[in-house]
Amino acid sequence: MRFFGYLVGGNSVETASFFVNRSLTSRMLLLGLPLLAAVLALIFFVTGGSLANVVNRAIARNAELQTQAMSLALEQTLVETRNQLLILAAGSMDRQEMARRLRFRSRADGLPYREVAFMGLSPESRYLLLSYGGEIISVPPRIALDAPAGPFHNISPGQRPGHVNVSQPQEVVYSMVPIDKSLQSLSFYVLRFSTPIYDAAGNFQGILILSLDLTALRDTMSLYSSPEAPISAGEKTQALSLFFDQEGWMLFQSEPPGDNSGEKSLRSDAVRAGFRGDFGRPGFSAAFRPGPEHLNYWSMVAEVQAGRPGRLQLSEAGAAWNNGQVQVESVSYAPVTFMPNPEGPRVVVGGLAMLDGSFASTHAGMRLLSIYAFCFLGGLLLLGLSLCWLARNMGGSLNLLSSELRSRNEDGSAEALNLPPLPLELEKIRQNVDMLLERLRTARADQISQAAARNAQRRKEPVEDLPDPADLPARGLVGASLPMQALYGQIRKASQVLADVLIVGETGTGKELVSESIHSLSARADGPFITINCGALDEALLMDTLFGHVKGAFTEARQARKGAFLAAEGGTLMLDEVGNAAPKVQQALLRALSTRRIRPLGSDHDVPFDTRIIAATNAELRGDGRDGSFRDDLYYRLAVITIRTPPLRQRKEDIPALTVHFMREAVNTGEPGMPVAIPRISRGALEKLMRHHWPGNVRELKNTLTRALTFCDGNLILAENIQLAPGGQQAESAPGDKHSWENETPAKAHAEERSARRDSTAHPPPLSTRDRDAASSASPPGQLNQRQRELLPRLTALGSVSRQEYQNLAGKDISMRTAQYDLRQMVRLGLMRKEGRGPAQRYVIVQPGGQTPAGKGRA
Repeated sequence: MRFFGYLVGGNSVETASFFVNRSLTSRMLLLGLPLLAAVLALIFFVTGGSLANVVNRAIARNAELQTQAMSLALEQTLVETRNQLLILAAGSMDRQEMARRLRFRSRADGLPYREVAFMGLSPESRYLLLSYGGEIISVPPRIALDAPAGPFHNISPGQRPGHVNVSQPQEVVYSMVPIDKSLQSLSFYVLRFSTPIYDAAGNFQGILILSLDLTALRDTMSLYSSPEAPISAGEKTQALSLFFDQEGWMLFQSEPPGDNSGEKSLRSDAVRAGFRGDFGRPGFSAAFRPGPEHLNYWSMVAEVQAGRPGRLQLSEAGAAWNNGQVQVESVSYAPVTFMPNPEGPRVVVGGLAMLDGSFASTHAGMRLLSIYAFCFLGGLLLLGLSLCWLARNMGGSLNLLSSELRSRNEDGSAEALNLPPLPLELEKIRQNVDMLLERLRTARADQISQAAARNAQRRKEPVEDLPDPADLPARGLVGASLPMQALYGQIRKASQVLADVLIVGETGTGKELVSESIHSLSARADGPFITINCGALDEALLMDTLFGHVKGAFTEARQARKGAFLAAEGGTLMLDEVGNAAPKVQQALLRALSTRRIRPLGSDHDVPFDTRIIAATNAELRGDGRDGSFRDDLYYRLAVITIRTPPLRQRKEDIPALTVHFMREAVNTGEPGMPVAIPRISRGALEKLMRHHWPGNVRELKNTLTRALTFCDGNLILAENIQLAPGGQQAESAPGDKHSWENETPAKAHAEERSARRDSTAHPPPLSTRDRDAASSASPPGQLNQRQRELLPRLTALGSVSRQEYQNLAGKDISMRTAQYDLRQMVRLGLMRKEGRGPAQRYVIVQPGGQTPAGKGRA
């Protein structure tokens, strides 16, 4: 009452003051809720959903009426055919007279009768007349009897006069019918009507048969299914109709008008699309019967058999006719009946189904929806106009308050807000903002400072939940992430077969470790495992390394060389960076993998080999094959089994375990400058490792941790000790990963070192029990190869050797580089030391305690 009092009794100033002094919530409720209620009432109560139901029921009723009208038209055609048969039966059964009357009836009524047959009691009185091309053709009795579906087969027994029987729709074919001095084959789809013939004395004389061409029924269906139908469901669109017999066989469908539809053969391909069932009924090859799983279709057939019309709802019709050729909204059906006697009961000849694709209900629903949308948008427009005044006043006040608060927040000022009078809520906010502004800024600054201090302290705390080094493998692959679990499964499966393997992965992802794991788990684990870096050797050297040569093959070939394929006999040969191999090497590899034979340089005979090949590459070989740098046929030979090593950025959850593993590995080397115990790692350092992209993968992580251990002063690795490559570039290799041998490039030295290491395991000389025990006690376990362990007792007895003397002791024609590698490895392990330079250089045995054997400085 107070509200109306203000509006009615007060002036405009008082009315404006009433709204200004109210809260924002009250102003929104006073104007918004009544209008919103009016919009909802307009949409949901004025229009309602009953109108849509009424329209849908009317459309459904019209569709059923159209179907029943079509059924009545078909029944009328059947009645006319019955009447024509009775008229013919009332006259003479003479063949010539019958032909004349049939010709007259066909021309007068235009009904396409195809057959007139009389089956008298004697064979001489039987005849068959065909209507074809506007002419009446007499078919010899022999041809009529030879036709499987001829009129003289399966005739029902005689009935009383005036009774007409109708048969099932049939397909009849007459062969070798004389037409215009030629023999032709005629094919019809007919519906036969038959009636008994009696003479004036009531004696049975035979049966007269008149056949109706089913195209007449099809044309009637096409007319009632077209937009020009005598009765329509309301939408001027083309419908599709189907005629089926009493047993549910789909016989034919309606055709669209035009395009000589009357001359087309009967078909049902459009209406049966999407169904499964039997094709071809006996006596009607074009018939189709859906399977029993189409319950909606068979329920419709059952209703027709019972003589009841009906309609399938949208959901049910969609389940029966669910295909992309016919879009159906509803299906109306009705039986097609026939009365054998004018006073007798009706019998069901077949059924009629009309597939309504006009979507009249959908269109009506869309129109109703457009009305709802118009009302809704109109209501929203009214509501928006009503709230515009509120939004303008409220927005202005809020913008003023917001700009003042923003300026105070930016310059840090604690002065009072200078604003005009505001609504009640905003005025209270302004009064309290002045008191809280400076206190809030001070509290936020203190909070930020404390959080930064806590975060800095937390980043220096050691990580407590790192994996225990004892739980990690001493060597090999490390990681328990999902990509690594998948990789382990691939390794296990690949090790169980002997097929060649292609390992694809980025640099530093552990492709060589995967190869060693496959070898160690396979049946060839006791055999040698040799790795050849195809990218570190030139074409000639790589060919010689892989396939070997015979003695005298070239100038410096003083001794024969087996090559890696034969050296790895019974074991595994890994071809690293196989994508960098020269075309000549690729061709030789393809031939070797295809035939499992090699031909050493200078040899005239092929040598078989029993070696498993594992190739590794950091590039996509198929892309290189399209560019011409790598052969596609070699790729398919290598990629019998393809394993992809995941990059570190895809399995960052393994970084903590890898960190512990690499720190333990670095500490166990005992190199100068390394800690004696595994240090702990801070949270900040681990977070820094987890955030890095790792373009260099595991190798970059290992080098990064090596640098961190080098620069770590205490027992804790901090974030500042983690030095990452700038810009996400790959970090440099650790010092232990490089070699600087004399007169050799780093890449070539690395390749020769690995080749020599694999050659040393491939050609072990015999070792006695005494020498083996001595070598085991004198050398660190797992550091020397078998050849070095066998020669160590003899070297200890000699005291010192030169490189040439070591070659002579080893035998087996080992290369100079292999001997040099063995000696330098024993120097790195502290078992020997070098003395002298150039040709006078010797390698002296170091006894426990660092002493040289007395009197054995020279051999």
